[in-house]
Amino acid sequence: MILRIKNKIEQELISYIRNVDKAYSLSKISPLLYDSIQNFLSRKGKRIRPILFVLGYLGFAKKPASGLYKSALSLELLHDFTLVHDDIIDKSATRRGKPSMHEMLNKHLENYKKIKFTGQDLTIVIGDVMYAMALEAFLAIKENRLRKEIALKKLIRAAIYTGSGEFIELLSGAKNIDKISKEDIYKIYDLKTANYTFAAPLCMGALLGGAEKEQADIIFNLGIYLGRAFQIRDDCLGLFGKERETGKPNLTDLQEAKKQSLSGTLIIDRQKKMD
Repeated sequence: MILRIKNKIEQELISYIRNVDKAYSLSKISPLLYDSIQNFLSRKGKRIRPILFVLGYLGFAKKPASGLYKSALSLELLHDFTLVHDDIIDKSATRRGKPSMHEMLNKHLENYKKIKFTGQDLTIVIGDVMYAMALEAFLAIKENRLRKEIALKKLIRAAIYTGSGEFIELLSGAKNIDKISKEDIYKIYDLKTANYTFAAPLCMGALLGGAEKEQADIIFNLGIYLGRAFQIRDDCLGLFGKERETGKPNLTDLQEAKKQSLSGTLIIDRQKKMD
């Protein structure tokens, strides 16, 4: 079932990429802007967030609503928006096995002389455009208007909390590792990853499908714990995984002084000793 959902999401994404210029006339505004977005959206990914969105919806709805899969793409677009900004912050040269967006744009700007902006600056703007695209994509689903409003608020809150998690993660890098507690790490995990990767997509889909608030709250809390487990595993892969599995050099997070990545492995070690 999950594979079938992912295949439908991939088909919807191909269609979205094909029609994105028709929808926004981006190539007329700037061919570079259009090509950069099209290139990034076309890259292979896990599609975890839109898959969970659809699963949450199908768990409560009698049948798929029109526009369900395009609406699910809102989570993928939100994810891509955060990725291009994260790569600037982390100074990452690659993403999904290819040059990060700001690296591509820096390459494009090499022939320009005496400019006061960089590929990073252009990428910040492109990320903002992709965020707006995510909000519009969400509205595609033909569902009860009140449910859509409630689910949209969940999407916006996920974006707010993701940015907040990034903010405190950066500040944690200024602390000594022995000053970072397990609670600090979980706060970053919950805000930056668990909410918008697991909890929000599942909860948004469930609410759109007709879940009651109590049911949605249970699903949301489940998503938070799934997100914590996912992030701990991801941090371990970031430190010890192979580049072909992660899409970036395996010591990137450590080089960027992301102390919570190292601390995440310490949580596992401490828990084993406690058990």
